[in-house]
Amino acid sequence: MTISKLPQFTPKAAELCATIPAATRHQLLANVFCFHCRDVVKIVDFKGMVSRGDLVLNGCCAVCGNEVARVVEEVYKLLVHPSREV
Repeated sequence: MTISKLPQFTPKAAELCATIPAATRHQLLANVFCFHCRDVVKIVDFKGMVSRGDLVLNGCCAVCGNEVARVVEEVYKLLVHPSREV
């Protein structure tokens, strides 16, 4: 059993993350590329922040523990809120 820390988000990152449906959020967290494993892995012990309008998750590979990151681009947010200006 892997024990993970609870995710930490900046207020803006938490707001953006909350707009992503739970099933999609689960898929995003389970599909992160690890350069050490050279495979798709799950991200654990991650922190969320916003950079240039994109949600950025920095954490660890669930398999090897090396650093991994996932960027949820502004394009996704347009699909969620099509009437919102970027």
